[in-house]
Amino acid sequence: MFRSLRSKPSKLTAVGTAFAACLLVVAAAFFDAAQGAQNPGPGTPPPRPYRILISNDDGVRAPALSVLAGALKPIGDVIIVAPSENQSGVSQALTAAPPIVREDITLTGGLAAIGLAATPATTMQIAIKNIAMPRPNLVVTGINTAYNLGASAYLSGTVGAARQAAIEGVPAVATSMATPAVSRDLVPAAEQVAGVVRQIRDHGLPSQMFLNVNIPPMPTGGYKGYQITSQAAVRAGVEKFVEEKRPGTNQTVYWSVYTEGAVAPRGTDIWAVNNGYVSITPMHVGEYDEKLAVTLRGWFR
Repeated sequence: MFRSLRSKPSKLTAVGTAFAACLLVVAAAFFDAAQGAQNPGPGTPPPRPYRILISNDDGVRAPALSVLAGALKPIGDVIIVAPSENQSGVSQALTAAPPIVREDITLTGGLAAIGLAATPATTMQIAIKNIAMPRPNLVVTGINTAYNLGASAYLSGTVGAARQAAIEGVPAVATSMATPAVSRDLVPAAEQVAGVVRQIRDHGLPSQMFLNVNIPPMPTGGYKGYQITSQAAVRAGVEKFVEEKRPGTNQTVYWSVYTEGAVAPRGTDIWAVNNGYVSITPMHVGEYDEKLAVTLRGWFR
């Protein structure tokens, strides 16, 4: 008689069998979760789309606004809210005399847009708090048709709107291009902005931070790439004021004459655009200086 070769399972074998069963259960759970993510069941809300609020300081009818919107539409849902009229150079000024009139219009290409009779910063406040609900994931301002480089960024309504968005808790990008740029440069410039937006969508920005992006005219052979830059300590150009008498009166008037063009050290935003690079300058809300604070504490003991 042959003895059966099947022996009684050992305790070690039983533990191994149980462990293998647990692994199968865990693997099945992960598979079900993955399938659920790809095919959400009834009653499961779909993933929230990435929402991009765009604005400017040149006015809601500025041609660059619709070009920018077209470049950003493949990345997410685009909401357009901008000043009704040109508000260039007003920095972060607020509109203090309500009521603020809203105008719903249709831009080139059938894009719906909202114009507000307000400064860029106030437009941004209203857009975030009253119009673009739920709150947008990102604000993009521009594309401004003049550089906002170096110290000129402090005077810009385009940058002021982006800074206001960061104050309101929404990450932002201010975008500008050279004054001599022609219309054919708008589309490639908008594509460069889209490249920046994709990186922010994928990686995010720290709280209270925004980016100041400046795009040069298209160089022969294309842009050289992106450069992460510092803010130059000079303006992007030279501003002079012409003084003259108004004809037929004793009234003196002044005309601003601004000529774009400046030089600055390598690594700054001005150097980058002068050498064919798209400049990306990280900026933050607040201008507190800890080093100076230490010095001042010594003065006021």
